[in-house]
Amino acid sequence: MPTRIGSIAPPPGLYRFLIRLVSPVLLGYTVWRSYKDGGTRYFRERLGLYSQQATNKTNPQRLWVHAASVGEVITVLPLVESWLARSAGDVLFTTGTPTGAAVLAQHNLTGVQHQYLPIDFPGACQRFIQRAQISQAWIVETEIWPWLYSTCAQHGVSLSIINGRLSNKTSKQADGVLASSYRQALSPVRILARSNDDKERFIRLGANPDNVEVAGDLKYSSNTDTTKTHSIIERPYVLAASTHADEETQIAIAWMQAKCNDTLLVIAPRHPERGPAIYEQLNKHGYSVLLRSSNESPLPSHDIYIADTLGELAVLYQYAKGAFVGGSLIERGGHNIMEPARVACPTIVGQHTFNFDVMVLRMQNANALTVAKTAIDIAGFFVRASKNDDELAAMAMNAKNISDADTQHALDIYQGLLF
Repeated sequence: MPTRIGSIAPPPGLYRFLIRLVSPVLLGYTVWRSYKDGGTRYFRERLGLYSQQATNKTNPQRLWVHAASVGEVITVLPLVESWLARSAGDVLFTTGTPTGAAVLAQHNLTGVQHQYLPIDFPGACQRFIQRAQISQAWIVETEIWPWLYSTCAQHGVSLSIINGRLSNKTSKQADGVLASSYRQALSPVRILARSNDDKERFIRLGANPDNVEVAGDLKYSSNTDTTKTHSIIERPYVLAASTHADEETQIAIAWMQAKCNDTLLVIAPRHPERGPAIYEQLNKHGYSVLLRSSNESPLPSHDIYIADTLGELAVLYQYAKGAFVGGSLIERGGHNIMEPARVACPTIVGQHTFNFDVMVLRMQNANALTVAKTAIDIAGFFVRASKNDDELAAMAMNAKNISDADTQHALDIYQGLLF
């Protein structure tokens, strides 16, 4: 029998062994990330070392929201803003990355305090929960941490996974070595899933069927600030957005071979800190490349402009001739296609969109999205978009119509279930 924390069992022994086994790697990564962009606060808080004094009290007026990184932050912000407008309480908002924290800080929400989520070590989780003063929490999408969930159960913190999504690969862990860890962690958790497929995957992974319901995709409600009255780039451009390693090079090579006018290729990497590395890669191919972080505007001689900044993706979509949404040319599962849809930007994705399979299928069925097999397909799409192709413009309006119809509906559903 495992030693129990109060009346709550800790994670199964295999998980406890594995987390100890990989702890040097986790600590090493934390040190590296702290040095790179997180700073000392990132290091301290990932170990559960927070500045405020410990307390055993909880505050029913305080909500804890956890969003792993940029995409999850953007997804949940409209719901958080709505909760703050209706509640007298405040929000403890955690992220796992400095980039997620930076996006949150840009919104400067009154009543929101940011901290980094601790690594899933028992001591770090205990320190976090003891200081958090919370009784309820929203975990966005897929974050399942057995020690953290066990500690929440011990302290009576009610957990809800919102916009819950699982890939087939993750749900297959129901038969894997950590199956019992997932079952125990999920058994008391309420799950508001994106789709019926996600619901079934959570149940397969160990969630109580009575605790799982389909609420729809909260990404439909994500507010995109498109209040700019002019483009931040003076030249006409096409956009490769939220890209990952290898996608940029593939697309740049294909575009430079296919381009037939002076349209600029703008690359907005998913992780802006990769900007200098992308710059070096593309320079080696002989292209004229400029970083936006250099605070210089692209000249007619520049082939590629790397938008290695945070908080500008919405306006980049707004004025782009056409956009590719990254993480889909390689097997990353894709990113949110509703962002370009809201501003009627003609959009193409790769074949690997399993994170957004329902959304992508709906757009395809409505003739609102193009799916590419290769970077050459993407370059061809960009050429058409740069010429203001009427068919692509019509597809973009179909996408916008879907977005406009679904935005408030998704938010209303989650408000009704959570508030």
